[in-house]
Amino acid sequence: MSKMWNKLQEEIKRAESSGKTIKIFHYAPHEYSWWKKYANRSVGRPGVPTLNELEIFKTDYLVDLYPLAQRVAFPAKSYSIKDLAPLAGFEWSVEMAGGANSLLKYKLAISKNDDATREQARQWLDAYNRDDVKATFAVRNYLRELPLA
Repeated sequence: MSKMWNKLQEEIKRAESSGKTIKIFHYAPHEYSWWKKYANRSVGRPGVPTLNELEIFKTDYLVDLYPLAQRVAFPAKSYSIKDLAPLAGFEWSVEMAGGANSLLKYKLAISKNDDATREQARQWLDAYNRDDVKATFAVRNYLRELPLA
């Protein structure tokens, strides 16, 4: 998490020093909740943001697409990104993409199973998480293109 925080701070500085604005898109509030949990668990450690820094970061840079998507009636069974991303033309590259399966794969990745099982689970998680980022951007672009009056 510290590496990600530092990377985001570098990207913000790079954008702003060149006169650009920057926003970091995510889908649903649990992403921000993870940052707060991390800050609370690791308070005072080098490279860990304070809760105040996180609040400023949230206000200035984070954009949660979930409440924006909820303003539109979609032909989907829910407002889950797993249901909306296909409307935007996105499909996950892994089988059974979803939170429950990602938890199972995480347990396999850190288990005492054989190396091949752990590596397969890690590769699935890597692809799944990359796809979640791609799905977020697909939904963002889809929302931007909607002809809303």
